[in-house]
Amino acid sequence: MNALQIVLIVLSWIFILGAILPSFRITHWSVRNFDFIRVQLIPIKLLILIVSLFVLDQESTLSMVTMATLLIALLYQIKIIFPYLSLFNKKKWPNTKSNTISIISSNVLQENDNCDKLIALVKEHQPDILLTLESNAKWEKALKSIEEYYPSTKKIALENRYGMHFYTKLKVKQLTAHFLISEEFPSIEAHLEDCEGNDFIFWGVHPPPPSPTEEETSKKKDAELMKVAKRVAKCELPALVIGDFNNVTWSRSSKAFAKASNLTDPRIGYGLCSTFPVKNKLMRFPLDLLFYSDGIEINKLQRMSDIGSDHFPLHSQFTIISEELKNSKSLSEEEKEEAEETIKDGEEEAQEEKAS
Repeated sequence: MNALQIVLIVLSWIFILGAILPSFRITHWSVRNFDFIRVQLIPIKLLILIVSLFVLDQESTLSMVTMATLLIALLYQIKIIFPYLSLFNKKKWPNTKSNTISIISSNVLQENDNCDKLIALVKEHQPDILLTLESNAKWEKALKSIEEYYPSTKKIALENRYGMHFYTKLKVKQLTAHFLISEEFPSIEAHLEDCEGNDFIFWGVHPPPPSPTEEETSKKKDAELMKVAKRVAKCELPALVIGDFNNVTWSRSSKAFAKASNLTDPRIGYGLCSTFPVKNKLMRFPLDLLFYSDGIEINKLQRMSDIGSDHFPLHSQFTIISEELKNSKSLSEEEKEEAEETIKDGEEEAQEEKAS
């Protein structure tokens, strides 16, 4: 076996494992990060498979097993991504109504000094709700220029890249900051009312990512999202959760969140709407997510222009069409047990880090 054949076989098995392992409950960043680049890996796997047909020994059992398994991994990858590809899905957003609510959610990048770009977007689009993530004291000061439009605010200025600011024109019945997994990572819950008197619950979230520079595992992120899911599932009003999930929409943990919360992913059937990273178009994937409940109709979900951050702002519109929720789908005992274990693992990791 020559060097090229060895390289092809090694790469094939790396990508085979990268396709399969994220579908299991493995939390280390080296596995979870393969989820983020599933779209980009499809043409790479296809290329390796084609080259292998001409380079690998067709009489070698190892070669044949490798190519067959790589083909299965490729088809599995396509199956996961297919529901989100707008090329094959031609759904159209419903028309807006008189009580349609607009949101801009933006991870501003804490060190980004181009505050005026976001402010210009806000003044142009006049969203009913603005959620900023990674916003610190500098950003809080800059955003004072828009406060004349927003009578209700919740400001959590942090210098750890997890600051969060919430602004709204809507009537606020309750506005709460939560620190569900750690004092480092806030989330915001708002009980709001639209112009026709319909109540709904809004959540803004920004859990920490699994990465070699931040969290070694996704345990804290998964735990925070599952805690939000449990609260939303108990809610008797329509609910919407939005923010930088540090997660892709097709991941195992995103789907677990959607199921546990009884929320729907609007990207299914409409397209990826990838928001990160800004500078590398080929490696872009959807990191800023939105999920919504029964009683809510999504009218728009689109990426906005570059504001100097590593994320594009996400612009969405939705309408409260009913305060009556359908019967929720209950989790199986196995799923309930896994949800509790997810929360427990995240809390234990947060406590261990605090103690150290």
